[in-house]
Parts: sequence; structure tokens; C-alpha cells
Amino acid sequence: MKAKYIILSLAMVSLLSASCKKFLDQQPVSTSTDETSWQSDGDANSGVASIYGLIRSAFNTSLAVYGYGDLPTDEFSVAQNASWQNVYTINWGVAVDPVVNIDDPMLKLRLFTNYYTAIAQSNRCLSFISAMPVTDFTGTTTAGQTAEKNKYLGEAYFTRAYMYFNMCRIWGSVPLVLTNTDATTTAQIVKSPQDTILNHVISDLNIAIKYLPAINSGSADRNYRADKGVAYALLAHVYAWQGQYDLCNTACDQVINSGNYTLTTPSTFTSIYKGQSSESIFEIAQNTVSESTIANAAYSLSGLTLTAPYITGFTGLPIWEINDTYVTSLYSDTNDVRLKNCFVQISSGSTNIYECTKYTNIQNVNNNATYQVSLNNIVIFRLADIMLLKAEALCAKAAPDYAGALAIVNNIRTNRNAAPITGVTGANTLQTVTDERGRELFLEGSRFYDLVRLERINHEQQFDDITTGEFAAGKYYWPIDPSLFTLNPKLTQTSFWAGRVN
Repeated sequence: MKAKYIILSLAMVSLLSASCKKFLDQQPVSTSTDETSWQSDGDANSGVASIYGLIRSAFNTSLAVYGYGDLPTDEFSVAQNASWQNVYTINWGVAVDPVVNIDDPMLKLRLFTNYYTAIAQSNRCLSFISAMPVTDFTGTTTAGQTAEKNKYLGEAYFTRAYMYFNMCRIWGSVPLVLTNTDATTTAQIVKSPQDTILNHVISDLNIAIKYLPAINSGSADRNYRADKGVAYALLAHVYAWQGQYDLCNTACDQVINSGNYTLTTPSTFTSIYKGQSSESIFEIAQNTVSESTIANAAYSLSGLTLTAPYITGFTGLPIWEINDTYVTSLYSDTNDVRLKNCFVQISSGSTNIYECTKYTNIQNVNNNATYQVSLNNIVIFRLADIMLLKAEALCAKAAPDYAGALAIVNNIRTNRNAAPITGVTGANTLQTVTDERGRELFLEGSRFYDLVRLERINHEQQFDDITTGEFAAGKYYWPIDPSLFTLNPKLTQTSFWAGRVN
């Protein structure tokens, strides 16, 4: 099976490399020509656009969004692959040979190299775009040219903040690089405390909010590039991760009350995953052939979670098996479009399990069933997510508003053709909100972090493979791969995993 995946991957890489380039495929301006290459609006645009391409590359490496955010949770019951099973069971200290097993997901998920590559490009953009005169930018007035320059700077501040926030959620604390340097894992830099990093993230976001347009309305790149709504959505998540729920609530309101986003209708719910739906705030573009991922290849989300008829020739059970019991209990209302339109049951012998069909926008290339690509964007932030995050904030803030939180939950449920929830009061409302986030955001890279926040608030164990004591010690943060210590001797291992990584 793995050999077949690899052959298909090589063939598809060759095929897709001939496709036309989109804005995410822009290459970073070469470091060797930096001094002569930042001279026009087009140069600034290419430099910033390449950051998003680097983020996409980081997220597609070993399915980072879903490998971190979904697999090690109750959404799944088993992984039919030893490496993925280690991810699922939070056996993250297992030994991996970085020379022999270069494609092992356990190795790749312990490396933060790709994150720093994107951050380095953000830092370069901030350095060189700041130094460019306003007259280099498009616009008929000085004010217009200034706004154009600031837009690019705002995107660079946002992307740097976004990648550091992700690393804080994954590793806890990491080296903080804020200057124009190509430093990644080779830099001799010590780790900074998570609070220090998140304070810089918030500072970057406040600058980004000042510089960015309200929304990229009418743009073909809408939702693919940062605007004020995107920055506020990230700010809300940062505050929630910090437990600053009053500030989280305020940031959520900036998104919800902007009027720029609306929930999809029940009949158009699955359009969310094709990209740029009415409720989308920010997503990673890959819904065209030139930007797509290989659907029937090793370590693709569709290849790991789907079988025939979506993936040609794939029979039996998927490698990532969805937790049938959890899905049944989660979606108790059979009219819920999130169940009816996003799950199917498959059978293999005497085994019946669910498959999630959110990511079945799959296309054969050149009418050849052997070459299949997935045309689903990676949805990062959307309106329902922010609405339910506000509901969480209303439960957890200094003066809880449980009735308001339940009203938001039922607003979402009504929109999804599910009956309203009644009879829930007081502190129990928080669990109801988390359950609703589970229904709404299933296999969208959110569940693991949602459960971490929930356990921090209610101090009740949420993970089968993390005891209460282990949670308090920070087991939910990933270890750093030992290979990185050779490159940067100043690094120290993630606190819980010190002495536990082979």
C-alpha cells in the first residue's frame, strides 16, 4: 500500500508541477538579491504572497493541521499505521531515525523547521517593505500608496503572529526570532517563555489590525490573505488560549458584528470545504489543480480517511478510523446536516464505521482515475467557529453569561437543522458549548486545542492518554525532535518530555 502511495505521489508531483502558478506559488525573493529586488509594489506582493505558500507547505507536511488538531482525540478510534498510531495515542517520545525514516510523520511533527521558514519570510518582508519609499506602491494619491504599503506590512505582521501562535499551541515555548534573518533551526537561540511569545503575537496583531483593510471584498484572494477580520479571529483564539476570556469575547464581537460574514444555509453547508463560502474568514487555498494536494497519495488527508468510491481502488478500512461511538453520541439529532451531509457509513467484513466526507471534492486529472487530486481548502477560521468561541468566552469570563452562550449554540443548531438544546443551565453550559464545537468543527484541526482549553477551565480529564497529573505537567505539548539539538545546542526539550524522548 505504501509503495503504491509513493509511486502515485511521484507521478502526481510531476504532473502538477507543469500547472500554472497561483499567488501562493510565488517564490520568496532570493536572499542573495534582496538589496535589488524590493523596488516595486509587485516585489512586495510577491514577497508577502510567498509567506502564505510557505504556511501551506508547513501545514501539508504530515498533515500538520489534522495530525496535531484531530488525530490525538476522541474523533478517532485507531490508526492502521504504527507511526500514526503513536500520534493517536500521544506516544510522542518514540524513537525515530531522522536519516532512515525521513518521511515518518512522528519525525516531521516534532520538527518546527517549516514554521520558522515562513516566519523568516515574514521578517524579511517587514524589514524590506518598511524601507521601501511610499512612491514604490500602487495608488493615485500618497494616502492610497501608504495604505497599499501598510496592507503588505499588516499581512507580514499577521503571518508572523499566526505561525508563532501555532508553535505555542504545539510546543509551548520556542525560540523567538523577530529580526530579518534566515535563522531557522540552525540559529543558536534559546527558547522564550510562551507568555513572552504570545505578548509579541498580540502586539503584532494590534499593528496588523491598524494596517489591514476591513475585508478584501471583491478580491479573488478574499479569505486567502489577511484582513482585519482575519486578524481579529486570530486575536480571539490567542486570548482564549491564554484564558483571557473577557478580551476573547471582545475580539469575537469584532468579527461577528462586522457584517462581513454569514452562516451558510443548510443546503450549502458543505460548500465551506470547497472554499470561500459566505462564512469563511481565513483559509489556505488549494482548491485548484495547481494548488491541490494529491488525493490518493501517502499522508494526504483524503488518502488516510477515505476509501472507494471517493478514492479509486481503495477498499477496506481507512488508515485513520473514525470513532463510530463518538459520532453516534455526538450527532444525536439525525436531521443535523453536519451528520447527514458530512458522514457516510462503510462496511468491511463485519465492521461498520463512519467516514467524514467533508473533503471529498476530489478530481481525476486528465480523465485518468490513477491521478486524483483533492480540491479542498484548509479552513482555518470561519464564522461558526468564532461564534462558538464567543459562547465559550461567555461561559468562562469573569461574569459568566450562560444563557447568552446557550443562545449562540442554538442559533448554530437551528441553522444546521438540529433541534435546540434545552434544560442546560449554569456551569454545565460550557460542556454543551464544547460538544457543539465538536459537531461543528469535526476534522477541522480544532478538537485537540478545544479539549485542552476545556480541561484547563473545568479540570476534568479529557484525554484517554493523558492523566490529570500528566496534563498539569504539560504532556499535551509536543516534544522537540532530538535532531534539532545538534543544530541548536541552546535548545531545551519541552518540559514534560525531557528525558522521555528516545
